[in-house]
Amino acid sequence: MDKRNLIIIKILYYSAAFLLPCILLFDLYNRNRVGNHIVFIHVVVLAGLLNVVGLCLFFVFRAVAKSAEGALIVSILFWLLFWLYQTLFSIAVRFSSTLTHIVFMLILTIGIIAITLIFRRYEPPFIAIRPAFNMLAMCLVVLFVFNFVQSVSPEMQRVRAARYFAQETVEVPFYIKRNFVINSASPTPDILWLHLDGMMSLEMVEFFFGESFDSVRDELSQRGFVVYENALLNAGFTDAGVAALLSPAFYDSFLGEKLEQANTKLTVPRIEFLYREMSRVGLTFGNSVVPYYELIVALVARGYEMIIINGHPAHRIPASFEHLDGEESIVMGSFHYFLYRTTGDLPELLSLATPLNIRGRPMQIDIQKSSLGSSPIFNWRALYYTHMSVVYRKRSHDTRELAMYGTAIHIYPLAFNYMVNRMLYYVDFAIERNPDTVVVLQSDHGFHLQPTQKHLLEQGYSMEKVLELNQSVFSAVRIPSAYGGLDSPIAPLNISRELVNRFVGPNYTLLP
Repeated sequence: MDKRNLIIIKILYYSAAFLLPCILLFDLYNRNRVGNHIVFIHVVVLAGLLNVVGLCLFFVFRAVAKSAEGALIVSILFWLLFWLYQTLFSIAVRFSSTLTHIVFMLILTIGIIAITLIFRRYEPPFIAIRPAFNMLAMCLVVLFVFNFVQSVSPEMQRVRAARYFAQETVEVPFYIKRNFVINSASPTPDILWLHLDGMMSLEMVEFFFGESFDSVRDELSQRGFVVYENALLNAGFTDAGVAALLSPAFYDSFLGEKLEQANTKLTVPRIEFLYREMSRVGLTFGNSVVPYYELIVALVARGYEMIIINGHPAHRIPASFEHLDGEESIVMGSFHYFLYRTTGDLPELLSLATPLNIRGRPMQIDIQKSSLGSSPIFNWRALYYTHMSVVYRKRSHDTRELAMYGTAIHIYPLAFNYMVNRMLYYVDFAIERNPDTVVVLQSDHGFHLQPTQKHLLEQGYSMEKVLELNQSVFSAVRIPSAYGGLDSPIAPLNISRELVNRFVGPNYTLLP
């Protein structure tokens, strides 16, 4: 082989080794970008560091293995083990419950060293199949380019969307309302919104489990609630559900259409479809939707003070509201840590995939009222007691049973009753403090876990019934007569519209 071809092959191998570490990095980013708060420039900086490490390791492996082909094989194996570490460890512990991370990493390291020394000792005739290695190196470069382009394209769309939020003249296929008509004469009652995660409607629970919950109706009626007995919300999972409930203009202009297109999909394909559609227009929940929930923005504009008590790291709600005054947007992603303001969710994602354990100290989101001033209060409190896993944690120490909670649908009424008790506790506390408090009791989805839906299908339930169980939501609203009261139930998608129209100003048209 002439010298020119050897130089080309060397460059190809060096390029493959240089880019290899970031193939799965950008794949990880692409799969989690929409559902998490990940800063793209952080990923690029990390990619640059890994590129240098990858090339240095290639030189080390080549020096030990005495061949570029052997070094390429070992490099591929090393980075596969690195990016799939947590998956491989979770498989390994099934066979040895006493296995520790240190021991597992030691086993992998010994394996890498052993393979490299075997290549050095026996000198496999890689040169005989060099064209195959050349093709392998080319494929690695192409894989990197593919994943990188998949990352850059939506980032460019995100920048375009950011220009929209900066109110520049940019056409985008969605609308998130930021400016509201303010009626200074409108009343400003205290508002409590209880987010009842995973709680199905009264009629659905009664029909599906054959139990009567008339006592719940009586309790709510005594407190002035009007219940939407058979409420449905075509969302399917929390991100979509909360966005649909709190951002009417975004729902009308974009989200509602996409959810309708996914109407026949179960949770996992529904999430994949919606994330893909959002990615095409540069939207992410963490950066674009959560900071500008329209109900919250409208109430802040009306002078409301926020009390946010979220209590669960897997649910996003704005962590501060300075961005509404033009300050840097700080929102909470899927995981909340003390370094979140600078790192976002990237450290957590790396901890979930690789041996790097760089997650910070977990913290609950609590934004409490600083004083007992005269400002009206919007109090958001999220409750998660209808998740069946909560029941198992409280009532069973059987780890096998706990692992199967997704299919233990028979305990849902127990979880439902527990949720009812907790929500009434918070309702009574709010009403005791202020009898004219407006209260919203609203959930986002029903059965949405993949194991639960799979179990229901295996038990003979139709796809239509499983989807109905997924979209069934609990919904009840209390508006005291001092603020106009309620003559009939409010559909979930109209609750934020009604609150804004009554207590901020005329801004929305109610859905039929």
